[in-house]
Amino acid sequence: MEQDKVKSLKAQMLEARKSSINLFSDIGHRLESVFVKKGVEWINDSKATDIDSSYYSLELMDKPVIWIVGASDVERDYSVFDKLVRYKVKKVICFGSYETQIKYTFAGITDGYAHKSTLEDALLTASEWSQEGDVVLFSPACSSFDLYDDYKKRGEHFKSLISNL
Repeated sequence: MEQDKVKSLKAQMLEARKSSINLFSDIGHRLESVFVKKGVEWINDSKATDIDSSYYSLELMDKPVIWIVGASDVERDYSVFDKLVRYKVKKVICFGSYETQIKYTFAGITDGYAHKSTLEDALLTASEWSQEGDVVLFSPACSSFDLYDDYKKRGEHFKSLISNL
């Protein structure tokens, strides 16, 4: 009985989060649907500069996800994503210089894993891997300071690269 209440509460919370997604659509680089091509939706979530933000974004996805996550030299506990990635993410593409922690967390629990040193290469891989009905979610879960001035510049770069796919 208690488990049913917990499940019901979780379902209600997730539904409330999903209904609030429209509030974020007005914020640039936050769950911003920027492109649909061949039935694949490309979402710019460059503003997700921490694990909690990316977790929230992944939680809202209702299509199979190809997740582009950023690498950082800051140690993070990516294990919080374990169940979410197992059930929602088809493939993970890490971009940046420091991929070891991400690789060991996700490579064994998805259908595919790749490490790319640039965002452009990550997007090309996502384009090759994606299929109709998928969503490519660019939600880095880290800051952009090693490659970009800020999340806005990173998000603008993502959008400019998407327009060339």
